[in-house]
Parts: sequence; C-alpha cells; structure tokens
Amino acid sequence: MHNPFRKKQSILHTLLLSLIFATSLTAETIPFSFFHDKPRSTAKDFYIYRFLDQNISAQEARALLGEVNNMNWKLFDRFADKVDDFAFERVKYCRHLAPERFAGKDSDCIMVGLTPYKATRLPVKILEEIADNIAFRYPKQAALYKAIATRDFRFMTKLDPRLFLQVFNQTGKKYRESWFNHPLPPKLLVTLSGYSAFNTAIDKIVRDPKLDKLQHSLLKFDSSKLSAESNFLLGINALKQGHKEVAIWYFKLSAKKAWSNFAKDKAIFWQYLTTQDSKLLHELIEKSKDINLYTLFAHEKLGTFPKNIIVTIDPKQPRAPFDITDPFIWHKLYKAFKRRDFPDQKSKEAAALQLNSNDTQPHVARLLYSYKENLHYYLFAYRRYIHTLEPHRQALILALARQESRFIPTAVSYSYALGLMQFMPFLAKAVAKESGMKDFRYEKMFDPKIAYRFADIHLDFLEKHLFHPLMVAYAYNAGAGYTRREIIQNDHLFTSKRYEPFLSMELLPNAQARRYGKKVLANYIVYARLMGLKDVTLLTLLQALTKKHRISDF
Repeated sequence: MHNPFRKKQSILHTLLLSLIFATSLTAETIPFSFFHDKPRSTAKDFYIYRFLDQNISAQEARALLGEVNNMNWKLFDRFADKVDDFAFERVKYCRHLAPERFAGKDSDCIMVGLTPYKATRLPVKILEEIADNIAFRYPKQAALYKAIATRDFRFMTKLDPRLFLQVFNQTGKKYRESWFNHPLPPKLLVTLSGYSAFNTAIDKIVRDPKLDKLQHSLLKFDSSKLSAESNFLLGINALKQGHKEVAIWYFKLSAKKAWSNFAKDKAIFWQYLTTQDSKLLHELIEKSKDINLYTLFAHEKLGTFPKNIIVTIDPKQPRAPFDITDPFIWHKLYKAFKRRDFPDQKSKEAAALQLNSNDTQPHVARLLYSYKENLHYYLFAYRRYIHTLEPHRQALILALARQESRFIPTAVSYSYALGLMQFMPFLAKAVAKESGMKDFRYEKMFDPKIAYRFADIHLDFLEKHLFHPLMVAYAYNAGAGYTRREIIQNDHLFTSKRYEPFLSMELLPNAQARRYGKKVLANYIVYARLMGLKDVTLLTLLQALTKKHRISDF
C-alpha cells in the first residue's frame, strides 16, 4: 500500500543528510565563499555584519547587499563604509550629523538626518530657516519643522490632526513635557480619537507623570475606535485620578477589543483589582488558557496551578540528528517543515518527533507549538549544564532562556543578540574576558553550555545589587544602568500606594522591558513551582516590590 508519510520521512532524511555536510565556520575570519549556500536570515545578517568589518573589497560588499534579510541602520553603516558608493556615504553622513550642523545643508540631507527629535534641539530661528529652505521640495516636512518651532500649544491645536499627532509622538519626552501639558479641547479630543496615531499618543500621555494636565483630559470620551491597549491605559489613567467606575468601563472595553489572551487577561485582572470581585479570578482561570502573570495570580489566590504545561517531549533519540550549534541548519529545517502540508495533526507530530532528542526538544516544541491549542512548553532544556547551581539560580536562568530564545541555541535577534541567552556581542566579549576564556569566538554563544555559563556569570553581577527576579529581568533586558536610573531611583515607580506594584509594572515607559519583565517573572514562578521551591510564591514576590530597600541596594 502506498504510504505518503513514508515519502515525507525520506524527504526529511535527505534534507538532514545534506545539511550535516553544510559549510560551517571554523575560524574567526569569514571568507566570502562562506555565504554562497546560506539562506537569508538574521544569522546571515550577523555574519555579513562581521564580514564587513574585515579587509574586503567594495565588489564583495556590493555582492552581499541583495543577501540581507533585514537592513537595519547598524548594518547599513557598515555597508556605507565598504561599498564605495556616494549615496550610501551621504546617507550615513547626514544621519549622524549633530542638529546644529544642518544649517545650510541641502534638503535631501536634511530629510535624511534631521529627525523631529533633533529639530527640537535647534534654536527657533534656525529651524524656521531650515523649514523655509526645504519647503519647495518637501512641504510636509517643512510644515512639521514650522510646527515644532512654534512651541505654542494653542497654535498646535489648530493644526491638521495628523500633523498635531506627528509633532506630539515624534519630538521626545522633554519637548512634550515643556509644550504639550495642557488640557486637550473636547472637540479636538473627539477628532484625534479617529486616528490610529492617537493610540501612540495615549501611551505617552498616560505613562508620563509630568503630563498630568493632559491626563485629566482623557477621563471620559468615546474610545471605541481606539485599540485594546489604549482603552486599558485609559482605565489606568482613570484609576490614578480616583474614578473607579470610569476605569471599569474602559477595562471592559479593552477586554472586549483584545485579540490576544494576554491583553484580555490583563484587562480582566485589572477589573478584579478595581472591584475585588473574586468571580473575575475564576473567569481568568476558566476562560483563559494562557499562562501569564495575571492568570498565575488568580491560580495562586484560588489555590490551583495550570495543568496545560508540557515539561518534556517523548520519545527521544539517543543523539541529536543535526548540529544544534549551527544556525543555518536549524533555519533550513524550520522553513522546510513549515512549508510542508500535513494531512492532520498526528502526521505533523510524527514528522516533528523524528528530530526529537534531549538536545532538540526546544526545536521540536517550536515546530509543534500552536497558539490555538493552548499548550505551553516549560522545558528544562540543557539543565545538565546548570544542575549544580542553587535552585533559585536554575529557575531564573530557565525563566530568562525561555523568554529570550525558547531555548533555541542558535537564536539571533535583529539587534544581533546571540544564542540561548541572547547575549549582545559586546557583553559576550566582556564576560569572556572576565571568565578568562582566551579563545572566544561569537559562535561559542551557540553552545548551550557556554551560554548558560555566561548567563550565570552575568547574573552574579546583577544579583549583587538587585534582589528581586523582576528587577533582574529588567536589568537583563534593558541594562543595569537603566534599571537603577529609571526604575529604582524613580520616585513614581514601585511605591506603597494603592494598586502597587501592578501600577508601576504597567506604567514602565520602556515597552520592551515592561513586557519582558512580566513574562520572565511568570516563567520564574512556574519553574520554581515545578522544581518544588515552596518558599517562592507570586504573592510574596509582588508584596516585596513595594519596598525598594528589599529589591535593590542601588
């Protein structure tokens, strides 16, 4: 009998064999030939970035332009140094000009480099002259500069709503605090609510304590056209001003408009915080299958624990069927798997399990994960490399790794963070030097053993000053300096006021760190529970956050 699945197995087997013999990098110097069989990916971008730092020809650099997966400015600047092209050099030059040096520059250079934020740092007269000089070729940009130069809120309220929002959203925190902190006229508020850019404006208004007069403008209006996140923030804003009923109205609308479980759970959770109605805790557990800070809070309050958790995947082969330290092998396998058309879920699972071993469980989990199935993988991947560490450190490393890379050893981010623990290259080099590693190459960050070792060293530094997993998570993501300056030393965050520490966790201005911290803290709680750490509870950790002397010595 014809077996179509057997044919798919052989296709996968052939792909694996071809990948095993793929060209790999064995030296720090990267030859041009290295790129000929490498698929477009963030990993390839990182190698191109490094290649461009070598002594290469302009012809070689130009040949790689078409191979880039994501052209960020960091990579663009490297190309500009190598391709011997005036246009590239000019764009780089104009982008890096200081604000005061744009006077007298041509209009194209101004368009490329004089951002609205930079424009705010120019004297009014010079900015107006620049606007006049580019008005013929770039009238919209000239109007933007003119508006910035006015520094007059009443004048700006009479601008086209799109221009008003552009000035507000793009000029920076200091400019907004200096010139925009005035009540929005009701008619303008209604008009602005019809523009998607107003969602960005609401985020900036509610999360900046110095925009208090603007915040008072947002108490009650028709927000039905705005996003779930905007309605959630409007609820937070109403709570801060003591209007609980208005806040509940916004939270309910946010939950209704939310498209993700996380956003919906957040809105329901805040309804609970506002009303203390325990029915909402039951709703979080019964209706949401997501595992996040809000559902874990509900579970702990009600004495339960999520059941939709997978900690291991069976059956396993004795050895990994491919090199887990080669980013291009995994990229090709993943793409090939996603292109295949499976007749049903069972055949898809069977195909993925061909790759399963102790070292490839994260890869199989990545292939099998489905948002709709509501199953969550909390793997103990590569735990043999950290099993001698004390349990708290193990749980924290696993919590970070799950959020950083889903335990994929060869993960590379758009900013070129590397490996299981997503170390930035500069930090990886610094830790390598501190640890006494003399033969360090960036490829070592694709080795789970090295990645965990570096994470442990870095956490030794962070936990000298930060005594709470949430603060450690913020520092791991945004840096210890940011955490000290913008969080620990910020009098508006993590106080003993009402709705804390949840209020501060939502008002943190850094969007990436804000979400990351909540995710890692939830991961930490799950891993601590799975490891039997009875002294670790979410409620205890949340309570500690309202006393800064207990979370840091910065």
